[in-house]
Amino acid sequence: MDNIKPIFPVTEELLELVDLLNQVSESEEEKVIPQTMTVLNKVYAQGVLEGYEKAMQKQGQTTKK
Repeated sequence: MDNIKPIFPVTEELLELVDLLNQVSESEEEKVIPQTMTVLNKVYAQGVLEGYEKAMQKQGQTTKK
C-alpha cells in the first residue's frame, strides 16, 4: 500500500477538509456538503493543473531528443 500515490495533491485545503469532516455530526452533514464540494473542486483543479504541467514537461523532454 505504501507505493500507491494519491491522485490529489495533499494540500492545506485537503487537510482542513479531513479535519472538518472528522468533527461533523450527522445532523450538521447537510450544511457541510456544499463546503466540502467547494474544497474538493479546488483540490481537483490543482491536481489537474499539476498533472498538465508535468505532462507538458514530459512532452518537452521527449520532443527534444
